[in-house]
Amino acid sequence: MGLKSAVKRQMREAARQPVFGWRVWLLPLFFWPLAFDVPVEIIRGGGTRLVGALLGLGLAWYAAALMAQGRRRNGAKLFGVAAGLTAGLAAGITPPIAVGLGFGAWFGARLLTADLPEVAPPPPPPEPARPDPLEGPRAQLSRIAAAAPRLPLGTLLLEAAGAMQGVVEELEARPARLHEARRFLAVHLDGLSRIVDRLEAGAAPPETLPSLLTDLAASARKLRSELRVAESEALEIQVKVLAERLRQEEP
Repeated sequence: MGLKSAVKRQMREAARQPVFGWRVWLLPLFFWPLAFDVPVEIIRGGGTRLVGALLGLGLAWYAAALMAQGRRRNGAKLFGVAAGLTAGLAAGITPPIAVGLGFGAWFGARLLTADLPEVAPPPPPPEPARPDPLEGPRAQLSRIAAAAPRLPLGTLLLEAAGAMQGVVEELEARPARLHEARRFLAVHLDGLSRIVDRLEAGAAPPETLPSLLTDLAASARKLRSELRVAESEALEIQVKVLAERLRQEEP
């Protein structure tokens, strides 16, 4: 009994499944007279009627293709457009009647395919993730911090890297200020990274290197302070603007 009931249930479900075949591809056959009208209009030189016949045939078959893909509503709308254009251009019917025939064709296509499932359009592809502009500086600072302890002047290298790390942290908290530090990251941090590369390759540090590293650390601290001051000034301006608006709105 259980097997028979399962088979009957499957048969009922199969009977309820929408049929995409004859009902969908039957609709363009209503436009079959246009296939004979096209060569006639080519011989007669009827430009408007020829355009109407070609549009009717093409749009009707395209509408059937949309329905076969599960896009029932769009296909029905396109059938209505095809019928209206055919009536107005190929048959020369007055525009109000042609529009009415188009609506009638749309309504009839909707009724004929009412039980066909509507397939939702595929979601748009996700936007590619924007690259993190601070990913490169973080990697450089990590490599410098890892290599500095075993290099000459390691303490000064770590001090300079730590000061630059402070700038990167400040930019992480305030990404809008990144444009103010682009040159610093491109010149100072890249220069420190190149110095570490040479030291790792066995180069002897010149006498001017300690003072240069000290200057790099001081420059990084100064930039971090300037970023904070600029942010504080922006906040102060915002507070003044808001306070002024509040005073203006007071009765």
